Amino acid sequence: MNIDDLKNTWNNQNTTDSSIDINKPLMATIEVNQQMRKLDSMKWSRIFEGIVFFLIIIALWQYIVANFAMSAPVISAAILNVFAIVGLAGNIGQITLISQVDFAAPVKVLQQNMYRICSHNLQLTRLVLLSVPFYMTYMFLGFDVLFSVDLYQFISEDMVMFYGVSSAMMLAGTIWFVSKLSYKNIKTPWVKWTVAHIVGEPLIEMAQFISSAETA
Repeated sequence: MNIDDLKNTWNNQNTTDSSIDINKPLMATIEVNQQMRKLDSMKWSRIFEGIVFFLIIIALWQYIVANFAMSAPVISAAILNVFAIVGLAGNIGQITLISQVDFAAPVKVLQQNMYRICSHNLQLTRLVLLSVPFYMTYMFLGFDVLFSVDLYQFISEDMVMFYGVSSAMMLAGTIWFVSKLSYKNIKTPWVKWTVAHIVGEPLIEMAQFISSAETA
């Protein structure tokens, strides 16, 4: 190799290193932009869900106002309305959180925020599970809306007592179960399995990272 070949090789090497140095921030920017597009898509999804919850709330309020009385269907509509309001509040919180994500924040903070965003399905599952003990509210409201029948009037006192006791027991068990579905308990096998099936495997590693960071 002569002196000219050596110079060419050296120049090419310098150019390659410069290109790598330039491409590193460029690639980071591209990755951030991709994540921002995903978050934007999630935000529109949450807006749509929020609109659905809002329409449910309006429909339930209209029913309550039109049938205002201390009856089982109206009380049922009021209970379900509370769950719908909680769902709407959750969506608004998600939209706000997505809008405020800062990719320049510390890794721990960013991971926590991303986990809260990506675990939205888990939050909805918690809400649905908490409404299960109130299963008779769906029956009372459904029978009145569909058949104009107040089902409560046809239920014996023993059945009312059974419903009250079973609902209380289910509510206590559900609250305990829901309280365990958190990244803080991600090392527990059944919690890990449940979370993985609700929100997917990718969030398990994120949850484990957050849990380890908090206990470190």
